[in-house]
Amino acid sequence: MSKKFNLDISKINSKKVPAVAKVESIYDINYNELGISGAEKEQLIKYESDIKYHREKTMIHILNYSKAIYEANKIFSNNKNGTFGKWLEMLGIDKDSANVAIRKYSLYLEYENKGVAKAENILTLPNRAVKTLTGHKKENFNDNEIIEVITSDNPSSKLKEIVEYKDFEKMSHVEERKVYLLRERTRKLHLIEKIRKEVLEIEKELNSLT
Repeated sequence: MSKKFNLDISKINSKKVPAVAKVESIYDINYNELGISGAEKEQLIKYESDIKYHREKTMIHILNYSKAIYEANKIFSNNKNGTFGKWLEMLGIDKDSANVAIRKYSLYLEYENKGVAKAENILTLPNRAVKTLTGHKKENFNDNEIIEVITSDNPSSKLKEIVEYKDFEKMSHVEERKVYLLRERTRKLHLIEKIRKEVLEIEKELNSLT
């Protein structure tokens, strides 16, 4: 007795096609909204990964570079021979760049030790921002304001906003002081005039008695 085989021809002829992994933006960018699709979209997503990788590497390089100059400066400071500048010159590093690196690393250490999230962002702050936050005006900024700058998506803009607000407050205080002083001057002048009249009356009476 022959066996009956129930064959599904479609299964025999069909080949399993491996699923193609969907390439997604690591920053959740909707490229359709940007008018980009197909191969160009895939290429841009690849660039996202490249940029992320090299940005992280850049942060590490800046950290190590700044740390090296910071530590080297400490060694020269301990020796007190004033040759740090000469050493920098031999390395082809100008003093201003070295100064910024030292300030960056010092500021980074300060806020890293305070447990501030994204303290490493200090390493990529614009030089001007670093100088403002670590220079002679440093005392003008409190911790919360510095942390705002560090964690901002646009540190330069945030710092400018804080500085402008402080300048506005300062001007407000100056104006208030100016108004007060003008008022006091007027009051004192009235007093002087009153005293002058009283003195004249006294002199007049004295003259009448002679």
